[in-house]
Amino acid sequence: MISSAPMGAQAKGWRWLLLALLAGGALLAASRLEGIVFDHDTRSLLQQDAAEDALENELARRFGSDDVLLVAWPVPDLLAPAEFRRLRAVTEALTGLPGLEETYSLASPTVPLPLDRLRPIEDADLEEPERTARVRKAILASPIYLGTLTNDRLEVAAVATTLRPGVRKEREAAVRAVRAAVALHFPSGQEAFVAGVSALAMDANEYAVEDLQSIGALALTASVLVLWFLRRSLRETALAVGATALPPLYALGIAASQGIAVTALGAALFPVLAVVGITSSVYLLDRYGEERARGRSAREASWGAARALAVPILLSLFTTAAGFFTLRWTGVPAFRSAGSLVGVGVLLAMPVTLLGLPAALDLLDLPPRERRSRRTGRALVRIGLCVRRARLPIALGGLAVCILGLAGASRAQVRVDVLQAFRPQSRVALTYRFLDERLTATLPVDAVLEARPNTPIRAILLDLEAFSRAAVAAPGVQSALSMASLVRYGAAILGFSESVLESPMQLAAVLQILRTGFRDIVARFEEEPREGAGGRYRVKVRVREGTPPAVLGRLSEAALRPATGTMRLTGLYVRAVETAQGLLTNAARGAATMILLIGVLVMAGCRSVRLGLAVVLPNLLPPAVVFGGAALLGIPLDISAVAVGAVAVGLAVDSSLHFLHRARAERRAGRTPDAALLRATRAVGRPLVLSTLVLCAGLAFLSLSAFLPTERFGALTALSSAVALLGDLLLLPALLRAMRAL
Repeated sequence: MISSAPMGAQAKGWRWLLLALLAGGALLAASRLEGIVFDHDTRSLLQQDAAEDALENELARRFGSDDVLLVAWPVPDLLAPAEFRRLRAVTEALTGLPGLEETYSLASPTVPLPLDRLRPIEDADLEEPERTARVRKAILASPIYLGTLTNDRLEVAAVATTLRPGVRKEREAAVRAVRAAVALHFPSGQEAFVAGVSALAMDANEYAVEDLQSIGALALTASVLVLWFLRRSLRETALAVGATALPPLYALGIAASQGIAVTALGAALFPVLAVVGITSSVYLLDRYGEERARGRSAREASWGAARALAVPILLSLFTTAAGFFTLRWTGVPAFRSAGSLVGVGVLLAMPVTLLGLPAALDLLDLPPRERRSRRTGRALVRIGLCVRRARLPIALGGLAVCILGLAGASRAQVRVDVLQAFRPQSRVALTYRFLDERLTATLPVDAVLEARPNTPIRAILLDLEAFSRAAVAAPGVQSALSMASLVRYGAAILGFSESVLESPMQLAAVLQILRTGFRDIVARFEEEPREGAGGRYRVKVRVREGTPPAVLGRLSEAALRPATGTMRLTGLYVRAVETAQGLLTNAARGAATMILLIGVLVMAGCRSVRLGLAVVLPNLLPPAVVFGGAALLGIPLDISAVAVGAVAVGLAVDSSLHFLHRARAERRAGRTPDAALLRATRAVGRPLVLSTLVLCAGLAFLSLSAFLPTERFGALTALSSAVALLGDLLLLPALLRAMRAL
């Protein structure tokens, strides 16, 4: 509890000192904001897996980095002399740029085709129809270049370049340099698409900055306007905004000073933190007005309101922070870091709300105002009377909705389309849609075969070929390239028959050609055996966006068949499917943890099991309606659902705790249970409705984000808040009376 004596009841300077300390902390945090690091990686949206992380690192070490930038653009005919000259010019412009290792295209002098002893394409080849036809035939027969550097209609030109290993800033500088160099070769109205993991991460970082700067400001502005419209007090609104803005500022300052990176999803959660902070301020301001209406001075009203609401505010902020902290258990790095930062911000709202806001109210000496909106008060009374008459049907109906919703939630559809996290008309979505439709599938799967020592290469190639055929037969799989594919290509170059694997001499000749003429390419698929160890062989599988998760089961089944060694799968598609499969489990775990925490706190604080159960059930309603409704309507859930479960419960419990605290206070004043519930509904209902409107208004602006998980998170959280309002006004008082808990 908070005592008024040390809080400024005697010395006015103490209150100024308190506000000066809070303002000084804000200025210090603001001075650090330039050091904020926005760091987003595609894999930060996926669950971490130590074994797969180790396998991916091993692949990069043994077969070379797959941090590739692909520059592609549509052409009428790649082999038209003018188009091929532009391809060569772009290739030369990128070659040697800082941060790039290797650059190659069909115009590179180091890319051999089966033309007169594996020579590259020359200008003379494109001047005579007969020679051009030979070039066209050679490209279309090549599994190495087709689908990577052009498509089967030769209507796409592409340049691939690999990035040197380095820190985020170096990779971003390389991506910008590539985009700037490419832009010089395209007139206004034409554009080349630049794609790759590093390019995608940089775009996501830019969206994160935009979200934090623009959408955060819009969300806060909307909340402020709604608050001012409903309270019609400029000074009260200014106080609520000040108390709201400080915690996010403190949290960002801590992130900047500690070098903690802010991800795209983290940037979306900070506006939520700003909006959430208003709700506690609304309750305290409303109680301050109530105390002033009773004839108390500003000093007595401000610190009296703080004393009266200390317990529910502390508990609500603590549970909300716990909701964000539970995001650490999701296994998704973007949510783990964001949940920690925002959770700290919520905890920092405690001293701001319970010390800074009362001190400011004391110093400003806001005059008492007439009671607001008698219409709202009458509506709340009618709701309370309705609950009194129909408490049992409401309680049973709410319980049935919770049970049915939670039962149906297990059948909700889940998907994690990493490359479809952006709006359909955004540059990122257009880029990857172009690649997926015109050039190559954008989701990779790497299958790595660790052969046993002394295993014949022919047996290994047969296993690789069998896996590739099984993979390509699966729906959504575009291609599977391996050493077996290269051997078939090499056999065609030498004019050998399809039975090259049956002839040891022909196979040896093909391997010799590949390991000399195609040495750099072979190194990406084969690590030859060393003494006492088996070799490692990679199959590069390409999967199209939107491929159902069941396809991973077919790939995993095919990976069990090789008899020459052990095959393991990894890659973006594998991680996305595994994340989708664990998404509902993680969301349910976070919500269950929050509900258990709430129940234990209420039971321990009130020493009543019935009270704990009565508070828990209404807070089951938001996740039950959201996830159960998604299952019923067939609406697929994405990565944003991981956060909604725990955060929605954390937000919903705030009003439940305030309602319960007020109802128990009325009971201690000697009122009957029905009278206590009616007075609590009228007293707490007004700030409850107001805070919900403010919260929904702020969350609505998250729909403007270019990052679709942010938009969906805002929509689902706003829906959860609206459902929580119904739970607190209808279900909670009905349960308190039906269970005789009050």
